[in-house]
Amino acid sequence: MDVRFRLLSALFLLFLAAQKGPAQCDPFFRQPLSPRPANYDIHVTLDDRSKTIDATQTIRYTNQTPAPIHELRFYLYLNAFKNTESTFLRGTAKIFGQNFATRKPDEWGWLDIQKIARESSGGAADLTANMHFVQPDDGNTADQTVLAVPLDNPLLPGETAVLHLKWRAKMPKTIARAGYSKDFYLFCHWFPQLGVFEQNNAGVWDWNCHQFFRQTEFYADFGVYDVHITTDDKFVVGASGCLVNEKKNGNGTTTRHYHVEDVIDFAWSVYPHFQVQEDRWQNVQIRLLLPPEHADLGPRYLHALKFALEYLDKHVGKYPYASITVVDPPFHGLRSGLMEYPTLITAGTFYGMPENIRTMESLVVHEFVHQYFMGMVASNEKEEAWLDEGFVTYFEDRIIDAAYGEKQALVDVFGYRFDNRELTRLEYTTMRNPREGTVARPGWLFSESNFKSLIYSKTATSLRTVHALVGEAKMDQILRSYFERWKFRHPRGSDFMAHLEAELMTGPDTVFARQVLHLFEKSIYGAVVLDYSVTRITNEELFAPLGVFGEKEAGFTYKNGDGQRPFRSKVEVQRKGDWVFPVEILVTFEDGSTQTLYWPGVEGRHVFEFSGPLKVISVQIDPQQKLGLDVDLNNNSLTLQPESAPLWKYAAKAVFWIQNLMQAVSFLV
Repeated sequence: MDVRFRLLSALFLLFLAAQKGPAQCDPFFRQPLSPRPANYDIHVTLDDRSKTIDATQTIRYTNQTPAPIHELRFYLYLNAFKNTESTFLRGTAKIFGQNFATRKPDEWGWLDIQKIARESSGGAADLTANMHFVQPDDGNTADQTVLAVPLDNPLLPGETAVLHLKWRAKMPKTIARAGYSKDFYLFCHWFPQLGVFEQNNAGVWDWNCHQFFRQTEFYADFGVYDVHITTDDKFVVGASGCLVNEKKNGNGTTTRHYHVEDVIDFAWSVYPHFQVQEDRWQNVQIRLLLPPEHADLGPRYLHALKFALEYLDKHVGKYPYASITVVDPPFHGLRSGLMEYPTLITAGTFYGMPENIRTMESLVVHEFVHQYFMGMVASNEKEEAWLDEGFVTYFEDRIIDAAYGEKQALVDVFGYRFDNRELTRLEYTTMRNPREGTVARPGWLFSESNFKSLIYSKTATSLRTVHALVGEAKMDQILRSYFERWKFRHPRGSDFMAHLEAELMTGPDTVFARQVLHLFEKSIYGAVVLDYSVTRITNEELFAPLGVFGEKEAGFTYKNGDGQRPFRSKVEVQRKGDWVFPVEILVTFEDGSTQTLYWPGVEGRHVFEFSGPLKVISVQIDPQQKLGLDVDLNNNSLTLQPESAPLWKYAAKAVFWIQNLMQAVSFLV
């Protein structure tokens, strides 16, 4: 962005913010937090009757790479909802339970760029005629979600291109997130947005701008957004960033100007019936937009959100933005819920949600944690979704369990209690085939049935396993330093692995550190299963000493076997999976005494033997349950005295099935 333009813009916006008016938060940073290569100024008008938006848009894009740029590539993701031949919709009859056969002509969506021009010293170069759709990922010529725009002249390193766009879009009746439901709207993936020009794995500078797949989400450059939104007066509006100015136009419409800095995207929502609840955490304005039927749930949202802000501030890093807006859609608009955008998240709940079922708290915390790993770290969610979704799920579990209590945080109904972490683990371990594929794959290579189990749950359980092995203080150090080093920089999986190795190897026990590193690496880049089992305990009663003892006949003594009879105990353990990792084994004897063994786990089967006066009555592999990646914890222990087994073992089996039920419910909502 030109320095003079940036200065004038900042002064103008600061002037507006200083006026007495609706501004309630200060969106301006003293120093840029990101490189800011892509900056957007958008003026958009919503026509509620035709469900269309008309917009003009100025983009100031700086080539911060050493390579010349010959064409631009844009995401036009509203075109994913144009017809059933788009890559997003092709190959499925239903999404979120919708049947497209009954969809009316005016319920589809699209985005049409009417003109795009580039400023130059001699005027403006019209680029419209040469723009064309490309399909870099699947070759589906019907897909129109990526637009290529050849430039009149290459954009050289260090140069800034100023682009002026005029476009029009039809919002779809909501299929997935973007669109309208009656008079509720969510505007996401809604404007022409540049991809990321970067060096790929082959060392070539090119556009990273993928088509819209159902299993992919975000990847864009950081920048400053000024968005001027004109709507009918009846609408309550929520948007990314802060409201700078609001003007009644006198024709039944209002124009609101929002500003946000150092973000990768911008989203907004409108609904006439939103009830607004506001609060603050330190310098962060919290704004809830709730349908009237959910108004009494506002305090629950606020408690969870403020707890998450404080927890992440302590364990990860500072939330730098001045605001966070939560949009809770009405029930008929729930398909727009459960999603994350910079400084704006959509939640989801039901009227009368019981306080002892905290799925709404879990969901709002999950979407807020995305502000760190989707928003600030901003790794490539399309190619390496685990770097966001897995990390977010790991912290969601930690935050919810810390806020509401382990073993009861998520559900506490009729004595059945379990927490977020347990549900996350079960989403992975109850997969039909945990060997189905690796986590480290582009999103479009996953089936819809295994995406969440592997990307979210297996990654989070892997992080939790590292946490259990190295301790919370060390894990916080690893993730806090990763966040500080890579925020606003688009790291890749290889960057995190290098960081993890460097942090782990700083300790004195490098052998153990290497084992932990390899465990995490295999969990992400391998498709193997961890499963240890206690398969048998036997106690054979032996004779007490019986016979003649001594070295010479003169000194022989006879023992008649009347003494205490010892036992020879055998414990058989097996590695049923193909994943090798050393484990602890806790052996308990009949008097309550214990012995801890260490098994490298290399063999498929091993038998431990004990001799002495006491029987072995129970054996437990990984007694502290550090290895959450073990797909079957029920076979990790065995006892010969079920009548005296601890009550938690029976409760755990019941909870297992309840968790599976809740897993299904969480999928549906």
